Formats: sequence, C-alpha cells, structure tokens
Amino acid sequence: MPLRPRRFALLAFVLVGVALAEAALLAVWAFRDPERIRRGSAYLRGERLAARLGCFGCHGPGGVKGSLDPTSPTGSVPSWSGGTHMMYVQDEKEIREYILDGMPSRLRESAEEGRKRLDKLTIRMPAYRALLTDAQLQDLVAYYKAVSWFETPPDEAAARGRDTALRLGCFGCHGPEGRGLIINPGSFKGYIPPWDGDDWDDLVKSDAEFDEWVKTGEISRFRRNPLAAHFLDAQQIKMPGYRDILKPGELESLRSLVGWVRSTRKG
Repeated sequence: MPLRPRRFALLAFVLVGVALAEAALLAVWAFRDPERIRRGSAYLRGERLAARLGCFGCHGPGGVKGSLDPTSPTGSVPSWSGGTHMMYVQDEKEIREYILDGMPSRLRESAEEGRKRLDKLTIRMPAYRALLTDAQLQDLVAYYKAVSWFETPPDEAAARGRDTALRLGCFGCHGPEGRGLIINPGSFKGYIPPWDGDDWDDLVKSDAEFDEWVKTGEISRFRRNPLAAHFLDAQQIKMPGYRDILKPGELESLRSLVGWVRSTRKG
C-alpha cells in the first residue's frame, strides 16, 4: 500500500538525518585521524618502517640508545642521536649504503678492513636491500636524518633556534626536529601536531600567534572560543608557557627554526 505523504516526509527526514550524522562522524574521524598526518610525512612513515624492520631492537627505542655490545669500539651499537653519526657516516649516500648493504662502499671496497671490522663485532648491521623499495628507503633516510640532526639549519637564526628548543625540551613532545606525532588524549586533534604538518596553518595564523603559543601555552583566539577552550583544558598534555624563561632573541630564533623545519618537509 503506498505510503501516505506525511509518513513519506517523516521517513525522508529520518534518512536525511542519518546520512548527515554519518557524514559528520566521518568528517570528525578524518579530522582527528593521526594516520592522515602519518601518510603525508616521510619522517613518520620512516619511523613506523624502522620499527617494523626491527631497527629499534639494536639501536634502541626511536634509534636513540643502542644496545650494549662489548665487541664494539664504543661498547654499544651506535645510536642515531647525540652526534654519534659523525663517527660512522660521512654523507647521505653512506646512510643509504648502511641501510641497503650493512656497510658503506668505502669500507666494503677495502675487503681486509671491512672483514676486520665485521669479525670483531657480535652484533652486525644487516642488509635490507632485498626488502625495501626506493620510496621506503627515502622514508628511512628521512627518519634517520631527523633523529640524528644530520643536517644543521643553514640559517644562523634557525641553528640558534635548535639550541633553544633543545634547552627548553621542545623535542620531548614535538619529536626530533619537531616532526613527531605524539598522541594526546582529550586534545582537539587527539595528538600533538608536528611542526611540518598540515595542521600548522590552522593552529598558527601569524607570528603573533606563534609567540603567544610559546609564551603562554595557548592563544587567545582559541581561549575565546568555548569549544576550543574546552579542548585546551581537557587535553592531557598541555603546552607549557615559556614567557619567564625565554632569553632575548630566543623567540625569534624558534620562529626561524620552525620555518626551516616546514621548508624542508618531505611528504
């Protein structure tokens, strides 16, 4: 029996409401999906790939503290942080060779020297050439370079900004070079946004807002918005304010550092 016009209108209203609710839920899910950020970052893809390949088993969590190895000249597997790379890696080409072949060509070409080095080691660097695509190799290199601070910002102000960020502990929450992705329950996005991510332009509209974030840990634009203010208060990891401990010129140098990080992003 045909539906009466009123029943038909009610059914149509309900169906439209359900469709809109589903669309809203999907939009929120996409908005708060950290995988969206990870897919667009070579650093974050490299971090996940390094974990999947077992790199952190020898080089330590995140690659920052190598396992003990009494047969190594340093007493441990080399970590990727703290400037250790300068003892082993001369350029980006050698990073790739270590990953692909377990040893750079300058050591492999000297068979006797290479054999001596290997014979002494209990824990040896494996070769991943047969397991990696070119794109995956690029991601691993991007991750290694960020963790090791392989590149020094060419701009003097940005280089000073790196020293300031180290002193203030910024990389603890924002990850190496500010490119990390730390989950933050209760926050607006559900994670601490990386400095080189797509979220940046929504969170920092101007130099004045950047300064406000650093000085106070929040911005007035968000504090005035009831919904945004709720998330500022509900997030578990809150941005600290550094107003009272910043030294002259440090705020400007931090701005330069973030500008360099964003300009060198690899998607």
